[in-house]
Amino acid sequence: MFSYHKYFHYQDPKLRARVEGNEIIVSAEAYAKSVEILNENEDMVLEDNYFDMNAGEKRVRIISGEPVGLKVRSVYDI
Repeated sequence: MFSYHKYFHYQDPKLRARVEGNEIIVSAEAYAKSVEILNENEDMVLEDNYFDMNAGEKRVRIISGEPVGLKVRSVYDI
């Protein structure tokens, strides 16, 4: 990205999340800035949270908490 963040026109990354064992797999169709993963109680601790990702998938290990009612968002959603 060769622009100030406030001038960058983000595309909808169409973020999705699914759980496999003790990992959450986040997928995006476009670049996603500051991806955040939350559960319904907002008490989940993850190996990595608030990360940037290109189109594709990223695996994030769950340290503690239950992945129930997952919400995934990025700067595009704010």
